[in-house]
Amino acid sequence: MPTIARHPRSHRRAARPTGLALLAALLGLAAAGCSSGGGSPPPACSYTYSAWSECGPAGAQVRTVTAATPEGCAGTPLTSQACTFAPLLHVPSPDWRDQVIYFVMTDRFANGDRTNDDQGQGEYDPSTVARYSGGDLQGLIDRLDYVQGLGATAVWITPPVANQWWDPLQVYGGYHGYWARHLKRVDEHLGTLATYQALSDALHRRGMYLVQDVVANHMGNFHTWAPYPAACAPSSSLGGCATGPAIAGCDVTQGFVRNTAAVPTSRPEQAPFDQDDATDPVQRAAGIYHWTPAIADYLNACQERAYQLSDLDDLATENPLVRAALKDSYGYWVKEVGVDAFRVDTVRFVEHEFWNDFFHSTSATEPGILAQAATTGRTGFLAFGEVFEVSEPGVGTADVTVTSYLGTPAAPELPAVLQFPLFAELGRVFGAPAAPTTDLTYRVRRFMDLALYPDPFTTPTFVDNHDVPRFLANGTPAGLAQALTFLFTSPGIPVVYYGTEQEYAEPRAAMFQGGYGTTGDRYDTTSAGYRRLAALAALRRAHPVFSRGAMTVLADSPAGAGPFAYRRTLGAETALVLMNTSESRMLVSGLATGLPAGAVLEVLHAEGSPTTPTVGEGGLLTTVLPARAVLVLRATGAVVAPPPPPVTITVTTPVEGQVFSGDVTLTGTVSPPTTRIRLVIDGYVDRIATPTVAADGSFSIVLPVSTYAVGVVQHTLAFYALAERVATPTVRFTSDVVFDPVVTEVADPAGDDTGPSGTYRYPGDATFATGRYGDVTGLTIQAATTTLKLVFHMADLSTVWNPGNGFDHVSFNVFFEVPGFGGATVLPLMDAAAPAGFTWKFNQTTYGFANVMNTSSGASATEPGALGRAPKVAVDLAAGTITFTYNRADYGLATWSGVRVYATTWDIDGLGGLRRALTLAGGPWEFGGAAGGPLIMDSVGPVAIP
Repeated sequence: MPTIARHPRSHRRAARPTGLALLAALLGLAAAGCSSGGGSPPPACSYTYSAWSECGPAGAQVRTVTAATPEGCAGTPLTSQACTFAPLLHVPSPDWRDQVIYFVMTDRFANGDRTNDDQGQGEYDPSTVARYSGGDLQGLIDRLDYVQGLGATAVWITPPVANQWWDPLQVYGGYHGYWARHLKRVDEHLGTLATYQALSDALHRRGMYLVQDVVANHMGNFHTWAPYPAACAPSSSLGGCATGPAIAGCDVTQGFVRNTAAVPTSRPEQAPFDQDDATDPVQRAAGIYHWTPAIADYLNACQERAYQLSDLDDLATENPLVRAALKDSYGYWVKEVGVDAFRVDTVRFVEHEFWNDFFHSTSATEPGILAQAATTGRTGFLAFGEVFEVSEPGVGTADVTVTSYLGTPAAPELPAVLQFPLFAELGRVFGAPAAPTTDLTYRVRRFMDLALYPDPFTTPTFVDNHDVPRFLANGTPAGLAQALTFLFTSPGIPVVYYGTEQEYAEPRAAMFQGGYGTTGDRYDTTSAGYRRLAALAALRRAHPVFSRGAMTVLADSPAGAGPFAYRRTLGAETALVLMNTSESRMLVSGLATGLPAGAVLEVLHAEGSPTTPTVGEGGLLTTVLPARAVLVLRATGAVVAPPPPPVTITVTTPVEGQVFSGDVTLTGTVSPPTTRIRLVIDGYVDRIATPTVAADGSFSIVLPVSTYAVGVVQHTLAFYALAERVATPTVRFTSDVVFDPVVTEVADPAGDDTGPSGTYRYPGDATFATGRYGDVTGLTIQAATTTLKLVFHMADLSTVWNPGNGFDHVSFNVFFEVPGFGGATVLPLMDAAAPAGFTWKFNQTTYGFANVMNTSSGASATEPGALGRAPKVAVDLAAGTITFTYNRADYGLATWSGVRVYATTWDIDGLGGLRRALTLAGGPWEFGGAAGGPLIMDSVGPVAIP
């Protein structure tokens, strides 16, 4: 009989009946240690039990019943009873459209077994993000009530495989699971195979599913080069993608360095991945690895496919030995643990042909993952790939790149891909600054294009994850509520990153007391965020229109933040979703609901206390949405005939589709003529512009196009009778204002990026050694009536980390002093004060992965202040410039004249969103030279805008 050898901390909880043997035990008909099959006793029988034990013979496991009252069965309460039975590992695949996935970084979610926290090799330290914190699989089992209560139906975990625990070359640990040393072992920090099987069983008995993260591109960082031999670097003249020994004259043994101090081993422990010594002719010839350096140019297709991502040892996935080993290794988890789906890491760094073989091979000896899953009864095994590619607004190239990894009907690849292009749009539209909601309209239409996404309904969607700053690092709780509402009421499988329900802003903070970045357990089921997500999940579950229905965008805002409305339809059911992404009230007028006049609407979900609108004549809806409001509505099927509108407004000046380059007079009529009406531009119902109305009801008003932002910008326009709640249908026009700025050139010395003391040094990581990325060599100020452009001329620009904003290795803080406004003098989070006589009202922070504006309201040395509207960012790598573009209307300014600008440079960690530390000695990721000094590498100004 198996014995209970691990998990000494048993947990007590209500459980579901598990087998006939337990029923027999409860009835007094079986002895301790009885074996059983998979039948279930009557649901009236209830009991509690302890944790799983070690794995027993033939995969059987032991649970010990600590107390039981077989109500409705018979007998007396039990005090102890052991029963052996097989865990429930294999269940049919679900309809993935109905699922909600909760994504946990296992090391940071819950600590259920403190005996495995510290393996005694310096890898465990919850005080730092870089090392293990103690979370494990048992902790996840213990917290499944919390996860299920949130409305999740599946749990995605980071790779549970045995990892490289500490990398002294990168000064970071493999707690996250993506640096494998053995692909068929559970990492010692997370538990055992038995624990993993127990998680699978616990999920399946709840009707939930298990998603495992897998990596095919690389192992850990066990070797590198110092430096990589120049003769081995591929040249453009080679064509194709020859690398390493494939290049004539290349000797990859030159400069080859083993990471001998890696913990716990200095090489992978699994064949054939242990053949990683380039100095051994046999291992080199085996070609398990590509023997290449780190990627330096992410736009180089050869580097993308065959170089090392962040110096992680790149597998030669075209090698049949590697392909066979990877299919065997990952098929193992499906068969032995009962994994129901894969999330696939770093998909774009592996050739397309590999994915076809990995998933779809029908080889009898080396079957693909889908064939292996089918042997367990999983005929709908889901695998969704990470293709981290995003596009600028209105650009569809990312969608093409991402969906290319779905393959073709003749050569299929992944069953699904993560919706990264949509993720970026959600951050822009619902975040801060809030971008035009038309950008989301474009992305939704791309998403619903079946030529790109053949099945959008099984495409996982998300608002943030473990590789990017959290939504709340740069957004607001109200914006997050909108983004999550969109996620749960639009096509796709919603994915929620752990901690989102507790409004986490740090991407990898722990949820449990003693873990990294937290002061106590954070499993609050009464928090607003938890209750909101539970409600949204219940809404989606109760109304299939949200998981299966057609989607049509009904309204958006082209000029900036504002309304966004869409319709979902499934059969006879219609749902409407209305949002206002602006911080001001917004008018929605003439919304074509597709419903009959007088259709009665019920509110399914709301944020911001909006009023319930009515459907008027022609099925049109008009309402005013409060700032950041959300309304999810359902047509009940009832109809109440609406009264005729009390006001009639007619616009006689052609506006729809017109292009205006200067001011234009708008005319029309209103009846009755005593009605007070407003001109509403871009939805801003409270920016009062009142036409002059004559006794006969005719009116006129000037549209001040000359004051609009420069360039070609689309706008919306409507006239609105506030008291009567009657509006004209929204029309669109375009302004085309020429940029004619006053230009001021501000020189800044080259080479002065050494801090206020002149002693600062850049971080020691090799990526900082190739340029002076914080050195501003000049600033060009271009100021027009409404638009301001600040053009920073830089000594060097880097894109080594493929940054979303087009540059990395430098962050900017740009402060604006407004005449007549006192403002602040402290420079938040910079250990610095403003120059003498300078006070700021607005403070911009921009780096490769975020762009935020704050106001001085609430600002302090440790708080950046309230959020404002950030500028647009443009990078010209050839010219070496970074340009920020501002609209004075976003800041309530009457003019740019007299505003003073002060700008500084430093660098911010792209994941954590924290400024890099400054120490006397410096380090790989720390600036050096003056511990405790201002976090300023270079500065420009203050300088006044003329």
